[in-house]
Amino acid sequence: MSVFVDDLFPCDDGTGVQPPAERPSPWPILVVDDDEQVHAMTRLLLKDFDFDGRDFEMLSAHSAAEARAILAARPDIPVVLLDVVMETPDAGLQLVHHIRRELGNRHIRIILRTGQPGQAPEREVVVAYDINDYRSKNDLTSNRLFTSLVSALRGWRDLTTIECLNRSLEARVAERTAELARRQAMAEEQTRFVENLVELMPSPVWYQEAGGTYRICNRAFRALFGGGMATVGADPPAFGGLAAPAAGTEPPPAVETAVMDADGQVREVLVMRKALAGPDGGTAGVVGIAMDITERRRMERELHRLAITDPLSGTYNRRHLLDRVEAALRDVEAGNRPFCLVMLDIDHFKRINDDHGHAAGDEAIRATVAEIRRHLRAGDSVGRIGGEEFAILLPDTTLADAGRVAERLRVGLAAMAVPLPQGHSHGLTASFGITQARGALDSMEAVLHRADQALYRAKALGRNRIELG
Repeated sequence: MSVFVDDLFPCDDGTGVQPPAERPSPWPILVVDDDEQVHAMTRLLLKDFDFDGRDFEMLSAHSAAEARAILAARPDIPVVLLDVVMETPDAGLQLVHHIRRELGNRHIRIILRTGQPGQAPEREVVVAYDINDYRSKNDLTSNRLFTSLVSALRGWRDLTTIECLNRSLEARVAERTAELARRQAMAEEQTRFVENLVELMPSPVWYQEAGGTYRICNRAFRALFGGGMATVGADPPAFGGLAAPAAGTEPPPAVETAVMDADGQVREVLVMRKALAGPDGGTAGVVGIAMDITERRRMERELHRLAITDPLSGTYNRRHLLDRVEAALRDVEAGNRPFCLVMLDIDHFKRINDDHGHAAGDEAIRATVAEIRRHLRAGDSVGRIGGEEFAILLPDTTLADAGRVAERLRVGLAAMAVPLPQGHSHGLTASFGITQARGALDSMEAVLHRADQALYRAKALGRNRIELG
C-alpha cells in the first residue's frame, strides 16, 4: 500500500519542498495504547507543541485492530506512538509488522512505549521490525516527548522529501526514456522509409565505403550489374570510379562514362556522386546515382547524323561539308599541311532522269557515292553539294596526289553501268575540278570558286575529264 505523503508534505517539480500555504494542517500523530490515561496525558502535552509552524493533531487507537483501521483511512500519518503490550503480549510488534510488511510503509516513524521496562524488545527485534525509537512510559515528560516527536518528524520529512525527489526523477527518467524511444522509433521509421525509397528508385543508387565495400545497392543497381560490376576500359576504369575518392578529395559532381551491364552489353551512364564525411572529418564513403543515358545518346547521335547527312546519298550534306572545309582552312592558318578540294559532277544526269525516271537518277547518285568511297582514305570527306554535284575534301594532300585520286575515280565511274528496270543499264561519267588551299590568306569562298571554275572548264571541254584550279 502506497503512502500518500503529498497531502502533508507536497512535492514541487523536484527541486525541494514547496512552502506551505497559510494556516498549514497540523501534524497527525497516532497514539496506540490500551491505557486511556496515556491518551489523555499525551493529548494534553501535544496541545502546547508546534513544529515548523504546524500544530499537532492526536489520533487515538486503543488496540492494534483499531490502529489498523485508522492507518487504512489515514496513510498520511508521519509518527506512531505505540504500546508494546495491548490485547496480546506482542500486539504492538504485530502492528509494526503490519505497517512495514503488509502496508509497505517504510516512512512512518514508529516509537515504541511500554509501561514494563523489563519487557523491552531485543536489539534484533528493533532492527528486524524497523523500529525507530523506544521509550518507557515513565519518560512521558513534555520535553522528552517533544524531542522524540521532532526527531521522528524530521526523519519522516527527510524520507518523504527523498521520495518526492525520487518520484520526480523517475517521472523525468520515464519521460526522457519515452522521448528517446519515440525518437528512436521515428529514426527507425525514417530509415525504413529511406531504404524503401532508395530500393524503389528506377535509377541505380549505391553507397560505397572508403575502403571500397558496397553497403547499399538498390534493385536498379543489382539489375544493371547483376550484383557485381565490371567497367569498360582498364587503367583508369572508364566508370570514373564507382570507387571512393582519396581521403580529403571530392569526386566530380557528374561524369558520363560507359559500363558493362550484367548481360555484357555496353551501357552509357551519367554518374553523380557525393563524398560523405565521417566523424573524424575524413571521407567515410561515397553515395552515387547513375542514369542510363544509352538510348538518349543513341538518339542524339542519330539526330546529329541526320543533321549532317544528305538523306539520298548518305554523304555529308552541303552545310556540314562546307563546315569541314572551313575547319581545314583554320588548320592551314595554324601551319598544318594544306588540303585539296575536288568538285565532281555527274555528266548528263538530267538525261538519266528524263529517259529513265527519278528512281534511276537516285540509283545513279548512290552508285556514284559508292565508287567515290572506294577510293577515299579514312580521313577524307565527301558531301553532296547539289543535285548531282559532290565535293571531296582531301586533307594533307598535294595537288598532284589529288589529281591521281580523281583520275582513278574518273576511270572507275566510266567503267560502271547503273542497272535500270527491265534489264537495261546506263553508263556513267563525271567531270572533276580540283584546287589546293593556298595558305593563311585563302578563304572558303575562294577555294569553292576555284574548284567550281575548274569543274566548269572540265564540262565545257567535253566532260569526263579533270581540270585544275
